[in-house]
Parts: sequence; C-alpha cells; structure tokens
Amino acid sequence: MDKLKYLNLGIIKEMNRIIAEILNILADAETGLSSQEIAVELKMRGIKLEPRTVRYHLTKLEKIGLIRKGTNGKRIITKRGLEELRQKSVFERLGEFSERIEYNIFFCTFDIYTLKGTVPTNVAIIDKKHSDRALEILSEISDSTVLISNLIAVADENENFGGIMIPKGKFGIATISNTIYDVMTRSAGVFMTAEYAGLLHFENFRPQGFTELISYAGTTLSPGWLFLKSGLTSVYRAIRKGRGETIIAIRSFSKHAVDIVIEEIGIAKTKGIGGVISISYPSDRVFSLPPGTKARLIVSAGLNYLAPLHELGLDVELRINEAFIDFREFKSPEEII
Repeated sequence: MDKLKYLNLGIIKEMNRIIAEILNILADAETGLSSQEIAVELKMRGIKLEPRTVRYHLTKLEKIGLIRKGTNGKRIITKRGLEELRQKSVFERLGEFSERIEYNIFFCTFDIYTLKGTVPTNVAIIDKKHSDRALEILSEISDSTVLISNLIAVADENENFGGIMIPKGKFGIATISNTIYDVMTRSAGVFMTAEYAGLLHFENFRPQGFTELISYAGTTLSPGWLFLKSGLTSVYRAIRKGRGETIIAIRSFSKHAVDIVIEEIGIAKTKGIGGVISISYPSDRVFSLPPGTKARLIVSAGLNYLAPLHELGLDVELRINEAFIDFREFKSPEEII
C-alpha cells in the first residue's frame, strides 16, 4: 500500500479524530455531503470547524483516494476509503449513538407545557417525484398509537432543515424522535439511560414480545436504522393489519422517579405526544426483558413513522437524531397535503 503522508503513518488506524470523523460521516451518507453539511455533522460530534477548514481536509483525502466528488459536486467516500476505515478499531466507537442521544437531550429546548422550543427529530430525504406518495403513506398511518406524534415538518430542496441541507431534486420530511421523552424527563429532574432498542412483535394490534434486542452501549449506529435497513421491520403491516414488528426504545431510570415519569407522560399525552408501551419497576418482567436494578420506560421509536416509506420501496435517506427543529413547524400530514 502507498504511504499516506497526510496521515503520518499512512494507516487510518493512526489518523487523527477529525479525519476519522469525516470518513465516518461520509460512510453513513448515501448521496454525498458538502463541506458545509460535514461541518454541521462534525459540530454535532463535538468538533467545531469552519467549512473552509473542512474543505482543506477533503482536498487532502481526495488526493490520496479515500474520497471523491460525486456528480453533484459533493464528496463521497470511495471503496478504498471504506476499506481503510474498517481497519480503525470499532471498539473505539462503541456507544457512539448513545452519545448522540445525550447531545440531543442537552441542546433541545422543547417545553411540554408551552409546546415551544426545538425537538429532536428523524429526517427522511426523498426524491421529489415521490413526495405525493410519501405524504399519502404518512397520512394513512398518522392515527396509529404506535407513533410518538402524528405531526411532521417538511422542507424543500436547498433549504436548511434543522442543520441538514436538502439536496437539489429532493425534499425532507421530519418526524419527532422518541428522544423527546429524554428531553422532557430531564427537565423534570429525571435522568434516563438509553439501554436497549428492540423489535416488538404485534398480533391483533397488541404487543406480544421482543424478537430482537440491541444494546445501545454495543453499537456505533442507530439500532433502529440497523433493524430497518436489515429488512427486519414490518411497521406498515403492524399498523394497518395488526401483525408485524415495530421498533422500540428502552430507557432505564431510578425506581424512585416512577411517579414523576408517569406524571410527565400523562401531560405529554394530553398534548398529543404518545407512543409509550410500558413503565415498569425493576421487579416487573415486561416482555421477558433481562432483569435490572432500575425502572424502565418502553416507548415506540420515532423512526416508526418513517419506516413504512422504506418498507414500501421508496428510496429514502434517513438521518437519525441529527436535526433540531422548532416544534411550531410541525403539522399533520393532512394540513400539509
């Protein structure tokens, strides 16, 4: 292998944090990213760089063949870049997604009492030719109790969508993430830990038990995204027919705070925020979960609202917990249609 002078020892294992994160960001992007978009993503990961500085790093990475320019001028990681990136120890990144959740909790300003402030979101970026079909699908399922909220926000091409630039020829749909419960309970003084994500099987519209579980501490990516991309979900069928697998998030918290959490969830429900499956004490064996020492909140993942778009064959790029959007921008699909 040629020496990579820019990376000192020439191996991605030895590269500095900035270069590693740029490659990780590009590896997760399906359509390429601009220097400005990469700068926004780096900021979410705790690295603040000007777009021009990002462009400097991109130029160097392009010269050594780890990235290239796409037809739209945005940078795309190359096969060589992916191969080099895989050599970097994955153990250094375990728990990375749970850190993003912590970032969301800290910076979101949503207040459940006033319904003001920014909320954590999941964003789908879709070709504009599918816009009508996508909104129809969301309208079909918008009354499901599986959803955190039936509200969505939309953005057109070239618009800044909570820090995500929507590419030309695309449009964006944002739905509220289940991390909103972490935001609400933190405001009430209750600190939750992201423990597991799972697939919850439904029969006759009733939850039966988990078919898969992933620990947040043992993954570098969104577990919900992994379930969806692996073809393991059937959210649309579960909502429409009552039988299928939906994505669930499991949080743990002090057993002494159960009453506070119940109160906050009750308030949220009156405001149109739902999706809670269960609140349990440590002694409860809900859906045969592994025993623990803390209480647990089991809640539908916000990604369930967007999952049917992927399941029904639309080409969707998903950005999980990456955008903060003002709650006032959200409307029902019917209002937007």
